[in-house]
Amino acid sequence: MDAKNRIAALIEHLQQGLLERETPARLALLAALSGEHLLLLGPPGTAKSELSRRLHTLMADGSYFERLLTRFSVPEELFGPLSIKALEQDRYLRQTQGYLPEASIAFIDEIFKANSAILNSLLTLLNERQFDNGNERLPVPLVSVIAASNELPEGAELNALYDRFLLRFQVAPVGDDAFTGLLTLNQPYQEPAAELKLTGAELASLRKEAEQLPLSPALIRLLHSLRRFLAEQDIPVSDRRWRKVVKLLKVSACCNGQPQADLLDAWLLPHCLWQQPEQQGRLSDWLHEHIAADPGFSPQLVSDMVDSWQERLDQDADPVLPSLNEQGYQLYLDEQGQPVTEARGQRHKRNESGQLLYRQPRLPDSVFTEQEVRNLGGNRDQYQPLMESYQRPSALQPRAWPASHVASRLRQLDERIDELADYLAWLDTQQQGLGQRLRQHLWLSPELGERARSQLEQQQAGLSRQHERLQALREAFADLPVED
Repeated sequence: MDAKNRIAALIEHLQQGLLERETPARLALLAALSGEHLLLLGPPGTAKSELSRRLHTLMADGSYFERLLTRFSVPEELFGPLSIKALEQDRYLRQTQGYLPEASIAFIDEIFKANSAILNSLLTLLNERQFDNGNERLPVPLVSVIAASNELPEGAELNALYDRFLLRFQVAPVGDDAFTGLLTLNQPYQEPAAELKLTGAELASLRKEAEQLPLSPALIRLLHSLRRFLAEQDIPVSDRRWRKVVKLLKVSACCNGQPQADLLDAWLLPHCLWQQPEQQGRLSDWLHEHIAADPGFSPQLVSDMVDSWQERLDQDADPVLPSLNEQGYQLYLDEQGQPVTEARGQRHKRNESGQLLYRQPRLPDSVFTEQEVRNLGGNRDQYQPLMESYQRPSALQPRAWPASHVASRLRQLDERIDELADYLAWLDTQQQGLGQRLRQHLWLSPELGERARSQLEQQQAGLSRQHERLQALREAFADLPVED
């Protein structure tokens, strides 16, 4: 079984019998695969510790550690008691066997009850994977810590601890739809077979392979756009956290067997970047709108660009010069819109309402409309159109442009057309086999996958229309008069 299928099987094991815990289960496994930590925020009795215990059963080696912290917790509870034998030899050592320094997976409940007596050692252990025992700093085999809390940290001294948890998720009791399933659960958890479990060497190999993966240009543009959105929302994200997020994106892609981290790996961003629980919804909404939409080629952005080219064409094609005939005489437009050389012409006069006026030769001082002629019972053939002299409008012609000006316009348009054509070709490749890729994606939820598919289709249709408009504009620019 290849790595992707093994991870898919482990996700199923982790979710076995758990209701509405698909996302935290995936986050827990991804945290372990990438060597990061997961914070579960929510009330007691929502399967937080169960998830952690199950995660440990997916590991082939290493021990498990679990502890509930209180404000009165002492270092011995996490790091082990002091060695009496070592003290007799004037050495300050802890017996760490069975405690956090020797665990691969750990669950720490009420993490933000950590006090100053244990905080520094805990931070070093979480971040640097090292533990100071006596006068020695030793490496620890820690893979991942799942922490739980009912509340956010209070006090600046706990901010560093909060920041150590790259992945964060709010858990809640199961909803009404899953309540019957909760009441009738009777399936005990079964550990995965030994051949499915992950060894420390395999985890290290996966992370090393993931480090080599590039980020797709579309994903980089998405992260730029997200950073601007976070700034608008006043959600600070440190450079260190961005670096860790990139590492996580690459592990997500590597597990899926992808050659690069792309837009679909952005599914995890809302779980990494919120500081306050209410911010997660805003981040999720933003992602739902952008998961498959390259911000550099958003239909609105491209439409605005094409509109600006239309304005340039309207300006360049604006008829601003009088039209002349072959003999050099200025031309005017008659009533039928035909060019003539006479500046003044004769036309049928109308009243203020636009009705044509007539005159009766026997009544030279009177004028009549067609309706008045009928009301008088007369024959219109007995009346003559009342004519007037008027100034004909000048015939105008588009301005002729230097050849270099037209060539420059065409060159710029060709660049935009080629860029858009390349992106549409990329969209075509994304559409090919998309359904299968979404179904086989390890991490993406079906709902988010469907949004991604819908966005790709909408973007392709909208941008294809803009591509056609650009090509029509190019033809119009190419037809502009050019100076001799």
